[in-house]
Amino acid sequence: MKKLLYIGWIGFNNLGDELLWNIFKNTCRKYFKDDEIEITPSVPSVDLKNLDKFDIVVLGGGSLLLPGYLQVLQNALHKGKSVIIWGTGLDWIGKENLDLLLEDKLLSLEQNFKQKDIEVLEEVIEKALFIGVRGPLTKKAIEIMLGNEKSKKVQLIGDPGLLLEGHFQGRRGEKEKVIGINWGTTFNRLYGGNEKLVEKQIVKTAKKLIAKGYKIMIYTVWPSDIPSCERLYKSINNPENVEIDKNRYTEQELIEKLSKCRATINFKLHANLLSLAAGVPAIALGYRFKVFDYAASLGLEHLVVSADSLNLTQELLERVEIIENTGETILKQYQSKKTNYIPLLESIFTSDTL
Repeated sequence: MKKLLYIGWIGFNNLGDELLWNIFKNTCRKYFKDDEIEITPSVPSVDLKNLDKFDIVVLGGGSLLLPGYLQVLQNALHKGKSVIIWGTGLDWIGKENLDLLLEDKLLSLEQNFKQKDIEVLEEVIEKALFIGVRGPLTKKAIEIMLGNEKSKKVQLIGDPGLLLEGHFQGRRGEKEKVIGINWGTTFNRLYGGNEKLVEKQIVKTAKKLIAKGYKIMIYTVWPSDIPSCERLYKSINNPENVEIDKNRYTEQELIEKLSKCRATINFKLHANLLSLAAGVPAIALGYRFKVFDYAASLGLEHLVVSADSLNLTQELLERVEIIENTGETILKQYQSKKTNYIPLLESIFTSDTL
């Protein structure tokens, strides 16, 4: 029996990270018998410095391409363990560098990766069995750090959240005019550095949507987001037309809940994929690099509104209009990309990689 360590941000009740672990675990069960592989998730009690009992270490979905986790992978390689990178990505790249990257003008990522970190990344990529990253911006950033030749092994395989199974409720035109809003906190670590201002703009957006005949459903994907959602609900101050749902759902329960919406506006990254899995086009608040990376992987960059936008309310309202006019096209785009990514995401299970 092979013993595998799955590294993710697990055990903190964040639905996005938990669903990525569930997807990995369930896909393993789909392709392997119980006596073939034993998986340990990296819950807080697991010591990432003691890898002796594992044969394979998998850096899973999320935004985990960070120096600390790369060091864990390097240590695993030095102990003779097999290493796999599966659907993870970069984050924490500043807005100025993101804009330069999008314009193919970024020359260095020294703000995020020092030379010693780049050397660790280079060794991990050279020796890992498989390197599959979430989005094209992550891939491009790695190429900037290592050069094209040393980055050849890096594959774009999409976010593992694309393996979520959908739940579709009725035709788009038959749905109530409900807009789901996922709000929360990132403790002010967002583009523009002003979470309160973004919240005020979302309140303004919600009020304008209500005036257009929409109802609002506020929902969370992380318990720490509840106070922010409660504040948003009180600020909109329209209980007749606004519902706040503070329940902690599984991914499948939330997909079913979201399936009644016409569109969603989402702060947290995986709320967008949960919405799309429900057959509901999603507007992403581009609060950090990872959101732009996700959107670029699906060709849905036009549905991202940057958190530092000076016209955030107007841009959100414009995206709702785009969804009302082209919602079916957006969902077809998502399904097409998903169809392309699924074999890539499942390739570590269907080949001899694991």
